[in-house]
Order: sequence, then structure tokens, then C-alpha cells
Amino acid sequence: MKREVQIISTKLMTPTPRKNYVRRENVLKKLETLYDYKLVVVKGSAGSGKTTICSSFVKENQEFSIAWITLDKENNNVFSFWYYMLESMRVYIEEIKDIISLFQMIMHKDDMKRIIVALINLLSTKDDITIIIDDFHYITDVDVNKTMEYFLKHSSENVRIVLLTREEPKFYVGDFLISGRLLEIGEEELKFSADEGFRFIKDTLRMDLNYEVIHDMNMLAEGWIGGLQLIALARSYHKNDCTQHMKVLNKYMITYLSKEILDALEEDEKDFLVKTSILSYFNEEICNKLLEKQGTKEIITRLFQKHLFIINLDEDRGIYRYHAIFQQFLQHSFKRLEKEKQKKLRLRAAEVYERCGDFEECIKQLLEMQCFEDALRKIEVHGQNPQGWSYLQHIPLTCIVQNKEMTFQLIFYHYCNMEFEQCTEILNIVYEGESGHHPWRVFEFCKALIEENNLQLDVLFINEIEDMDISDVTKAIIYVELSFFLRFQERIKDALYVLDKASVLEKRMKNPYVKMGILSSLCQIKEELGDLKECESLYKQLFQVIEQHPFLSALTVTCHIGITGIYLKRLQLEEAEKSLQHVQGDEAVVGKAYLYNLMELQFLKGDKQQANETIRKLQTFEVYQNELFISSILKYAIHVDGEYAQQLDQFVLMYKQKKEKKKLRTEDKLLYAQILLQKGHVQESLQLLDEVAEFTRKHKVKVLLIEALLLKVLILGNDMQKHKRELLNLLREAVHYSYENHILLPYLRIDKQIQTLLMLLKEERLQDLNEREREFLYTLLQLGDHDKENILLSNRELEVLKVLATGASNKKIGEQLCISISTVKTHIINIYSKLHVSNRVEAIKKATEQGMMNYINPN
Repeated sequence: MKREVQIISTKLMTPTPRKNYVRRENVLKKLETLYDYKLVVVKGSAGSGKTTICSSFVKENQEFSIAWITLDKENNNVFSFWYYMLESMRVYIEEIKDIISLFQMIMHKDDMKRIIVALINLLSTKDDITIIIDDFHYITDVDVNKTMEYFLKHSSENVRIVLLTREEPKFYVGDFLISGRLLEIGEEELKFSADEGFRFIKDTLRMDLNYEVIHDMNMLAEGWIGGLQLIALARSYHKNDCTQHMKVLNKYMITYLSKEILDALEEDEKDFLVKTSILSYFNEEICNKLLEKQGTKEIITRLFQKHLFIINLDEDRGIYRYHAIFQQFLQHSFKRLEKEKQKKLRLRAAEVYERCGDFEECIKQLLEMQCFEDALRKIEVHGQNPQGWSYLQHIPLTCIVQNKEMTFQLIFYHYCNMEFEQCTEILNIVYEGESGHHPWRVFEFCKALIEENNLQLDVLFINEIEDMDISDVTKAIIYVELSFFLRFQERIKDALYVLDKASVLEKRMKNPYVKMGILSSLCQIKEELGDLKECESLYKQLFQVIEQHPFLSALTVTCHIGITGIYLKRLQLEEAEKSLQHVQGDEAVVGKAYLYNLMELQFLKGDKQQANETIRKLQTFEVYQNELFISSILKYAIHVDGEYAQQLDQFVLMYKQKKEKKKLRTEDKLLYAQILLQKGHVQESLQLLDEVAEFTRKHKVKVLLIEALLLKVLILGNDMQKHKRELLNLLREAVHYSYENHILLPYLRIDKQIQTLLMLLKEERLQDLNEREREFLYTLLQLGDHDKENILLSNRELEVLKVLATGASNKKIGEQLCISISTVKTHIINIYSKLHVSNRVEAIKKATEQGMMNYINPN
């Protein structure tokens, strides 16, 4: 086979319709209207002519851009299916190679939507393209159907899908039906009429039979094309009337007719059919190598001319495949061969396909003969990505665990998709017979991840990963994924360490997707630490990477979601709202992340009712029903009076169970401290807050530390005289950890009690604060002034206002504050505008009434 054929999977070839095919005028006329529809479903039983009709349509409409995919049971997973979807468009869309490169590196099923969005965006700029998917009835997987439904719903009108299937699609098509964008062609329309049956026998099969015989054959087949061909072929080999003893053309009769056909062939033809029935596709070269003989082209030509169930995939290159019905029958005969002969043929077929560059068919042949070790070696060489790993489901775990690299990757693949039971099952087999221990450190770490034990990273562990016989891309992705889970376990130091390892690899290979993963993980770590300035800088880098690599544009929404978190922590609500507007229209992609930020924004704006509705939506996501993530929702829900009391009680029970297993996170402890306070257990709450403060100080987790300090202030503030010194120290510490990154979110619920303490801090400890800490304190004082109009003047405007109140001229104000006269005028105009006044007297009066003069820095 020539090189260009080796790299093109036959699943992506449009079958060539047989010569002298019967032109189905009515059906073709319906297909010619497909550009009026978004989805076309051609539904019929095996052998009903679905493939022939659509392939003849493609042949007759070569001016259209049409991609073809033929599926089988191996494509019934989200990675394999979309691999073929993307590959099918490579011929028509040059830029698709970038998205394919991105796809080959993802580990999360959730990331498929981002890939699909990138594909949708790319297709929207192209000419019309139609994707015909044959044998779609193999697709029963929930994830595949969900992503297919999403693609159809959101792709532009220049893209349409034609499904050839024996069953109804498993995804919802009601919207397309209601909107008139669904075209259905059913079993009845696919049946031959009497005239079409007559032409099929006479013109296509070239059989010289009289009208009465053809009529009887038509009546028996009841318009079913496959049945009619079987009867006709059986009659051509046996001149007697094979219809006279048949009343029903059932599956037993089909087998009988097929046997009659096979037995009537020459021995070399029969031998060829049986032995090549294991091939998904074939040509002369493949058959020569499989059968270890020359001259198979003559047999192929002879059989094709006899109108057996052989489909021509590529007439110029001489590539064929058997119709599913006929192939299944032939394989029954193949299984009657000696076991050793079957194995030799399968192994030879695997070798032939591998030489052709068809990794998938090679693996399938090995798996059929249960040559699991050989299959595993091929997967290790060719399939270090989720598409390749999907084949591992056919290999016993007892075999897989002998290979450290593949086992580790498989565990990580399941872990990334939160399939923890599969992880545990694999690890149990890994440790079976090892007396509870295993010499490979990586499995100790995997076990710790699953059981959430605090096993620290060490040189031995990293060395094992570095020594693994896996690609740099795979290693880098593993490091990035590790960082996410280590961060979630609050092991920040370890997370940063593995990200450094990933960065070293990325610099060597210059892979934009890996770089995006590293930067994304760093952003989340820095946000959690409260290093918001650094985090914002990292997001700018992310946007730059996307700008440099347009195929990553689908990840833009993720960046907008991420940077919204920074704006919310700084209470920059307008910026947060604008950022979320960039996501609108893509909410389905980011889903829960978008809703979570929206819920936070609604709470911060005081829209409790809307926030409550968003919480309800969030709780429909499985992840927020998980004990690992529930506290991130309930920390807001606790402020909705009474409504979540039952869920908070359930959290208390969950908390105690997690405490016993030492699985508590700081966020869990903070929420529990609030619940304890609500229940009147003040000392327990204070003790827990001290524990949180100690941990967050040690690990420099600023946001959670500030929350713990302020909650303690809220508790101790009930006896201000007794705890005055400690309260001021706590507030002083909170300001210290807040000012540099302008962290305002924890202070939002400043009540009059804390407002009084902040004023006291200003009066008694102002000299202890540096200039920027003082500026931050003034901001807090304005933030807490709920009883006023809450008109915020900048610190400089407040300074100008103070000098203005002395009656100084603009020149004098400028000299005193070391600014130009024009700058003074600008500040005064802004002050008038914000206070809605027109002169100095009114400005001073209104500022005094609102207490603004109290916030002015006396220095």
C-alpha cells in the first residue's frame, strides 16, 4: 500500500457505489434538500441500502464538501468518536490539525466540550460541510451522545450531520424536529419498489430472469435490498427456484441462503472469503501478505464481479470491505478453523496493519486472539493518549499491572475523570500478593491520592516518573494533573514543585497546550494563596498564549472565568460582571464554573434571591453533591436564612466522618466554625479558627487566613473591652495580609462592631501601618459605611478635600500636596461630580455630613 493510503484510515473513506446502481429518485430528491436541515437521520435495518444511497448521493454531488465516517463498536467512547470526527475534517480544513494536536493531549472527559467549542468556532468560518456518519447505532455511550447533541445544537448553520443508523439516535432530537431542521428517511422509504427491484436484478446484478420470477423474489424480500440480493445470488448458483420453499425471510433463512452461496463458490474463492473475513478492510497487498501468496487481486476482482456483499471503498486504490451481514456469516466459518490457524492469521493481520500504519486495526486483531501482552506493548508504543488507553478496557487488569507505565497512566486517566472505583480496583490488583507493599513508589503516591493520605513527594517518586518510558508530553500532563490534585489537598509546596518539573519539559518541547495547563494551575494556586497581582499577570500570559495560537481560542472562556475570581476577591464587581459577559453564550462549556462565579457576584451585589436560585442550579451538578466540594457551596448557603438547615446538618455529620479519616480541608473547617458559632458553641469555634489560622499562616494562604481572623474578631467583639488588645492585633494582621493584593472580599460583611474597631485601629495604631496599609484601611472604612450613600472618593481626592476645607487656593493645594495646578483642578472636578455638588462649600458640607472627613489621612 502506498504511503498516502497508510496514513488515511478506511473509516474515513466514502464507499464507492457499485456500477449500474439503481438510482433511487425519491430518496435522492430528499437528500438533495439536506442543506435546508441541520440533522438528517437515515434509519433502516442491515442491508436496507442506507450506505449505497448516501454514497451514490456523494458521487453525484461532488461539488459539495462531504466528510464520511464509518463507525464500529470500538468508537463507542468519547475520545475515539471525536478522534474520528476531527480526522474526518482534515481534508477540508487545514487548521484542524491544531485542534487534533490539542485533543490528543487531554485527559478529562469534561475537556471534550472545550475541544468541541474550538471545532465549532473553526467551522463557523468555513464553507458548508456535511458529515455523514455510517453505523451510528454503535453509539450508545452517554458522554458521546451528550457531546454530539451539544455539537449539533451550537454549531453554525453551515454544518450538518447525516446519521445512517439501524436505531433511533440516543440523544435528544426534539428541538430539531420542532424547528423543522430534522429530515428523516425511514425503513419504508428505503425499500425497493417492484420496478426498482426489477432494475436491480436486471441492471445491477445483470441476471437474465423473467418478470414473473423477479416478481416472486421481490414479494419474498418485501423490498428489503439485502434479502433480494441474497435470494438472487442463491438462485444464480442454484438454477432451481429457491423461492418456492420459503415463506419468511428470517435470520435462519439468511444463513441458509448465505451458505448456499458460499458452497457454490470455487474452493480458492471460498478459502479467500473465510480467511479475509477478519479484515476490516483489504486490498491486494494486504491480502497477499495475510495469505502469504501472490495474485489475490484476480480473486478480489472475480468476487466483486459476482456481486457478493463486497463494498468498494476506493476504486482507484482498490480498497474494499465486506458488508456487515456477509462478514458476520463468513466469520462463523472462520471460527470453525483450527485454533492455531486462526491465531496465526490474526497475528499476521495485526502485523500487516501495523506495517500499514493502522495502529487501531493492529490492536483489534491482537485483542480478538487475547494476545494481551502483545496488545499492551503496541498500545504503549502507539497510544499514549486517552484514545489509545480506551483499548485497555479490553485487557485484563492482571495483565496491565505488569506494566508500570501503562498502569500509572490508566490510574491517572480514571482519577482525572473522578472514576475512583476504577482507580481502587487497579490499585488492589497492583498490591495483590505484595503483602500490602509495592516496590514502585508511584503506586504508593496513587494510593495516597485515592485515599487522601498525606504522602509527601520525594526524589524517589519524581525519579520514577522521569525514568518511565513515556513521552515528554505525557509526563508534563501528568505533572500538571498532579499539581491540581495536590493543590486540592492543600499541598501547595508539592504542587509548585511538580509544576516546575512540567515547565522544564514544556520549555524543551514548546507545547502551547502544556503551557496553558501549567499557567492555569499556577493561576489557581496563586489565587488561593491570595497573590492576586501575580495571578493577574499569569492570566495576561494565558491570554497572550491564546492570541498566539488561535486554535486554543476555546479556552478563552476559562481564562475569563478565572480572572473573574480575582475581580470578586477585590470587589471589582463591574469588572467581574464584564468578564462574565464574555462567557455568556458559552455557559454550557464552563457550566458549573460560570454558575459558581455568577452566584458569588449575585451575593456580593446583595441579590440573595437570585444567588439562592443559582445555588439550586449548582447543586444539580454531581460535583457539588460530593463531600469534597460541598463546603464551597454551603459557605454561601449558610447566609440564606433557614433554607439550607438540613444540608448544613448533613454537612456536620459528613465533617465528623471526614475528621476521623483526616480528610478535612481548611474550607471545611471554616464552614464548620461558622456552624458551631450559630449553634452557640463559641469556644469550639474559636479553637478551630486558631487551628485554621496556624495552618494558613504557615502556608501563606492569605484569603482563608483573613476569613479566619475576621470571624474571630466577630466572636471576640461581643466583649470589646475585655479583648480590645487582641481584637486590634487581629485586625492589624488581617490588614497586613490584605493590603498588597487589595483583598476585600472577606471584609464585605463588615458590621458596625467591626467598623468601630477599624476606626479604633486608625486612631490608636495608624503609626504602626505603612503608607499602603493606611490607604487600604481608608478603603475598608468607606466599605463599611453602609448607612451613608457609600460614595467612594480616592485617597488622593480625600487629601485634596481636606486641604480644600481649609480655604486654600488651588495653587496652595498643589504646593502642599506636591501636584500640579491642573491635577488639583481635575481632582476637584471629580470630587464635585461624585458628590453631586457644584462648589467648594457644598462639597465640604456634604463630605462632613457623610463622615468622609473622618477618613482623611492626618499625615
